[in-house]
Amino acid sequence: MRTAVVLISLIAVPAIWAQAVISARSGMVNYVEGGVQLAGQPVKLDGAIFPEVKVGQIFSTQAGHAEILLTPGVFLRLDRNTSFRMISNKLTDTQVEILSGSALVEADEILKDNRIAVKMADSETLLLKTGLYHFNADAGQVRTFDGKAQVSDASNSTELKGGRTLLVGSSLTPDKFNKGKAKGELYAWSQQRNYRLALANISAAHGTNSNGFSNSLWAWDPWMGMYTFLPRSGHLYSPFGFSWYSPASVWIVFQPAPNYGYQGNNSASNSSWQGVSSSSRAGSIAPSSNASTGAVGVSSGTSSGAVAASATAARGR
Repeated sequence: MRTAVVLISLIAVPAIWAQAVISARSGMVNYVEGGVQLAGQPVKLDGAIFPEVKVGQIFSTQAGHAEILLTPGVFLRLDRNTSFRMISNKLTDTQVEILSGSALVEADEILKDNRIAVKMADSETLLLKTGLYHFNADAGQVRTFDGKAQVSDASNSTELKGGRTLLVGSSLTPDKFNKGKAKGELYAWSQQRNYRLALANISAAHGTNSNGFSNSLWAWDPWMGMYTFLPRSGHLYSPFGFSWYSPASVWIVFQPAPNYGYQGNNSASNSSWQGVSSSSRAGSIAPSSNASTGAVGVSSGTSSGAVAASATAARGR
């Protein structure tokens, strides 16, 4: 873990500093924490090489966590003592099999040509909508925090909506579950990852030329030392309440909050607007979960032309 305070000049930053990568297949290892293995070999990310989980290979965690990139906008996150096998890594047909432990799939964008399915035991869960899905192979349980999925086995098929859970290997009967009580360590870790990825998204989107940008993709952010999601247009919301900005919409983050007049002490009275919160100090990029908008906010108020991004930039060891 390493704390980095990065000063990003809005004038001096080149428009191409964020390296855009259009994914050709699913399975890139974006982040690891603790001991993990790919095909029986230890994995250590050095910031230059990001291995891929190829078809037929098994990726496993021991006393740590891991984040795998599937189709652009879809993350597979693994709990401790968890393993999965890559069945198919095509963007048009991504299939992973959870063999043991617990995994969380965050789907922020599913394009028409994308098919993402998660196998577990004799079942297959096809993601129909964006959302957050939890898979517990040891308990044979599928939970949908948000979204909608189709769970099938050899003889049954059922729709699993947000706030519903079921056990595979049975009649696939959905039942309600308490979302708050179901948020364990993996959920908290995934939320923290989403926060850092949202930081990286802002700087990557700001450094990418929107001209000719027509596909959602994974983009490399050197300041955070990770790949992040870059939607092709507009901005999207994650299940954790943060925003994903495209190169054409990231200007919203840097838009100053409107000035509604002066108070008695001659300080400007500002209010939050478009996910941008005001501050009398130097501006800093800091995503915050907004209950009403889910927007990623930036503290505004600096006239120096620089934005200070303060975050814990963690690379896999």
